[in-house]
Amino acid sequence: MMNIGPTPATNDRSTVNVFQQFTVAEKSPFDVNKLADRFKHRQSDWSIPEAFLGIMFKAAMADGAFDEVEIATIQTVAGRSRALTAMSPQDLARTNDLVNEKIKNRPDALKEACGTLPADMCLPVFAHCVDIILSDGQLLQTEAQFLAELTILLDIEPANARRVMEVLLLKAQY
Repeated sequence: MMNIGPTPATNDRSTVNVFQQFTVAEKSPFDVNKLADRFKHRQSDWSIPEAFLGIMFKAAMADGAFDEVEIATIQTVAGRSRALTAMSPQDLARTNDLVNEKIKNRPDALKEACGTLPADMCLPVFAHCVDIILSDGQLLQTEAQFLAELTILLDIEPANARRVMEVLLLKAQY
């Protein structure tokens, strides 16, 4: 266990758990429909999982092509995402196909997908996109332009986007 600073009650420098405030007693089930119900005012034919996957696909294609490392990063994110792991493998495969079709046939696919996400999901999705883009070890000008557009479409404060970028640039160095 990492010990950081004194605990408020004891001033004992060896017993602080900085992560205590984030812990839960047990893992709660993820219900994408419950999440979508909170945001029914958004008119979209994209589901939340479709939007999430579509935005990540667009991030990977920001430099003009899918890279093997970017694909692997998307697979890792998808394997850890509660919004996507809640789906059966068959539903996820159908979602993948629908997303590819929407991206191919709709010029405003990115805007539509971004408009579908709940507000509290926008910053994490942005962070995943930065991670995908940086997974090949470089940030090209076209990728930086994509991230600037994504910041606007997801309505992310520039200071928050900058902070995410700084952290993930450091992460990508190591």
